[in-house]
Amino acid sequence: MVLRGRRQSRPSPTGRITLPEVAAAVELRACHLLLVPSTLHPDDIADLVRARVPGSDLGRTGQAALGRFSRLSGPYQLSMEDAVDAAVPMPWTVAYALAAPFEREDPPIPGLDDRDGFARAFPDGLPWREEGRALALLVAMARRTQGAVRVAGGPMIQPDPDRAVDLILHSPYWLDADVLLGVVRRVLPAARLEIEGEQWNGPSDDVYSGAATAALTADAPLSPHDLARLHHTADQHDMARLADQDVIDGFAIVADIGPYGDDGAVEVLVNVGREREPAVADQPWGDTPFVTYSVRWASADWEERENRLPSAGYLASRARVQPLIAAVARVIVEAAGGVVTDEDGFWLDRYAL
Repeated sequence: MVLRGRRQSRPSPTGRITLPEVAAAVELRACHLLLVPSTLHPDDIADLVRARVPGSDLGRTGQAALGRFSRLSGPYQLSMEDAVDAAVPMPWTVAYALAAPFEREDPPIPGLDDRDGFARAFPDGLPWREEGRALALLVAMARRTQGAVRVAGGPMIQPDPDRAVDLILHSPYWLDADVLLGVVRRVLPAARLEIEGEQWNGPSDDVYSGAATAALTADAPLSPHDLARLHHTADQHDMARLADQDVIDGFAIVADIGPYGDDGAVEVLVNVGREREPAVADQPWGDTPFVTYSVRWASADWEERENRLPSAGYLASRARVQPLIAAVARVIVEAAGGVVTDEDGFWLDRYAL
């Protein structure tokens, strides 16, 4: 779909107006729309998209490819008449349009609800594949900006901006378990280290008997000399590995919250970061192995966390835990540096935690 809309024009760094000015707002009615506060600068939305889609330049070009067949364009400044034509409710006047193929799976289970309200907005079939991924991004941006998503057909999704509790830190530096435990205990004195590993008692008996490799050498059995040399090489390898120190490639630090863990626990999960992480694509260390520190809330009532309208008790618990999550992330980034994002993968200012 080619959108012709009256976009909110703004000068480029060269002083030229780079976005088209004329459009038919009625075409926006058929699109999913991200609605944002009018006080939000277009560069703020462009930065959110770039955190998830490296190389995108929504702020300069007015559009960003979110997938092979999906594209986000805008911002569109809507007059009162435009808003009526585009089926945008008051008081929203700034919109970004998602052009994507409609891809739907089976209808949600009757009575099922979810934290972002997709089941309520799509009762005839949940979006999935490219449309589902693009819509999930729009809802995440709406949550971050205190905006909303008007899905094609009219339903509104207005996510709770306080729902994103967890924080993620990507850093080029690995903090040893004992060091990180000391850092976290500055905020949570009751924090404890949890490292799970598997005890290895050596190869099985069939390895020593030769049964494990008998089938591999049946057609060309090894001579006594070759067999002795193979055993010698294997012994040298085993001795070298046994002489090495134990290596930990992931661990967790956990602290119960509340007198009896009534508010659940704060978890810090440490592991090697995934390859091609969008949030670090522009970092000088982004294409080398890095470390991810995930600061998460393990709610005592995890089912409430997935409800669109959680209970008052859950909301009170969340309000008590959120400052602790921010404080833990703050002391970790002070120690390890790096890039901080919210749980949706959008950048956060480390000095604003």
